[in-house]
Amino acid sequence: MPFARLTSSLLLLLALAACSRQPEVSPVVASAYDRELHLSDLAGLVPEGMAPEDSALVVANYVDQWLRQAVLLTKAEKNVEADFSREMQQYHDNLLAYAYERQIVDQLLDTHITAAQIRQYYDEHRSDFRLKTSIVKAVYVSVPRKSAALAKLKSIISRPSFAERDIVELEETASRHGLTGYYDAATWMPFYALQRAVPITTYNEQLFLRQNRTITLADDSLNYCVRILDYKVSDDESPLELQLDNIRSILLNHRKNEIIDRLHADLLAEAERGGHVKKNI
Repeated sequence: MPFARLTSSLLLLLALAACSRQPEVSPVVASAYDRELHLSDLAGLVPEGMAPEDSALVVANYVDQWLRQAVLLTKAEKNVEADFSREMQQYHDNLLAYAYERQIVDQLLDTHITAAQIRQYYDEHRSDFRLKTSIVKAVYVSVPRKSAALAKLKSIISRPSFAERDIVELEETASRHGLTGYYDAATWMPFYALQRAVPITTYNEQLFLRQNRTITLADDSLNYCVRILDYKVSDDESPLELQLDNIRSILLNHRKNEIIDRLHADLLAEAERGGHVKKNI
């Protein structure tokens, strides 16, 4: 049967099977030796709304892969003498235990993590949070070479006591002249992200950041006015605000482990009280 007709037939069967509620025997889609792939095995394979030609390709690829695997397994069964019953039992036991642990964790886990708990963990484990790259807090404006605002913008970013009001003035001045910039002074960014926006070149990030707060430079078409407000170099302690999600995950994982440890201890104690546990060594 041609590919198009074959896959169209399969897709029609899949659609009919999805609509049917009758517990009928599922048709055989493919077979290899004594192994059979049934239509019911393809349930959920094709996402809803997928184009017919794409659906047909997904079904055909799955059937081809199934045939390869079926032939390989049949040949392996005839030529490999091995008993995997112990491994299969261990795998089954691990899956069953994990499913039960997950069930108990889902029932008991308190997912609310307070800011105070995050701060406490951070303060107690500061040395665990080290930066892998330099980061900065910075604001900047991109300025055409002949812009009348250039001198004013340079003056603003060069002020000794650069504060929030200066950032507001910087943004307002840039906006009046239709200039683009970045004014989020509270957010840390990787230094390399700043370098992508502004053509800063340096071979020693730590020295550059230590010596430069106000930066003015130019490329072929633009001037750049940059004010670095704060910085940390690689291997410095990471700021708390960059570790919020990480610490939240750590604390939740600790809680999960505590629930599982308590579950194991409680189940063992219950079994011992009931006389269901014996040690013969």
